[in-house]
Amino acid sequence: MSQIDQAFIQAYAPEEEAPPQANAGLQLAAEPIPAPHFRMASNPATPVGTIAYADTAAMQRELLSAGGEVSSVERSSERRPLSTFAAPEQTTTSFQPVFEVDAFRWPESVCGLLGSHESLLSPVVEQLATACEAGRSMIGIAGLRSGVGCSTVLMCLARLLAETGKSVTMVDGNFATCTLAKSLGIEFEIGWEDVLAGRVPLAESVVSSINDKISLLPLSGSQTTASDLLASIQTSVSAGVLRYHYDVVLFDLGSPGQEPQLTAVRNLLEHCRIDASILVVDSSATDAESGQTIDRLMSLLGSSCLGLIGNSI
Repeated sequence: MSQIDQAFIQAYAPEEEAPPQANAGLQLAAEPIPAPHFRMASNPATPVGTIAYADTAAMQRELLSAGGEVSSVERSSERRPLSTFAAPEQTTTSFQPVFEVDAFRWPESVCGLLGSHESLLSPVVEQLATACEAGRSMIGIAGLRSGVGCSTVLMCLARLLAETGKSVTMVDGNFATCTLAKSLGIEFEIGWEDVLAGRVPLAESVVSSINDKISLLPLSGSQTTASDLLASIQTSVSAGVLRYHYDVVLFDLGSPGQEPQLTAVRNLLEHCRIDASILVVDSSATDAESGQTIDRLMSLLGSSCLGLIGNSI
């Protein structure tokens, strides 16, 4: 009879027929032996609550973390079919921004653009929603040049996506100017750069707007050492947390046509794994130089680029 058969017989045998248990500790078998119920203690006199395991590998990991010692193995008095073995309890993590405001103070340019041209942005919102459903939730918005309206378009898209029921957060990745928080009427002394430097946890640098149902990860000041900050593991960690807890993450990539923002965008694309991007251009920019810049930036954004948005400034 195999060890697995013996283990099942022992686990489901009546209590009076169960073989006596040794107090010398449990030796881990070479072959996995299912042990769905056991009680583990740091010493024989101090039992800990019953823990259910679906497989022996989980039990072995628990034993190793506790020093490999088990005082006793006890069976549950409840007899259940094998199909009702309890799975390991799933641990869920929650992310709650520490700072909240009633509402962001949206710029007049955002309100005006939504008031007169919302229908023009609706196809973009649908495309982004489709991308998110396909798992492409990290979206970068870049501008052809400074002042073209990259941040304005990002804020408009954030509001429209939030209206569809998506949970949205905006990330200021414009390390050259970092004006997103100021544009929303937020004065914040802590920013994403503090998270990247390991000074504060991510939750203490995110501001949530209750009425807008949108969050913001700001920068507190322009950074000349953006490349050093973004090269840390905290960049990937921050992006991973945001990806997990929000349906849509919109990155303000600023104008990556020149340094230092060019290097910052390269790092953001790599370490934050930006899935999709949009390039905002001046709709009146038809000269050859603008065309060359557009080609360069679309090459930088690569296959993530969904297309261009023409903005009249």
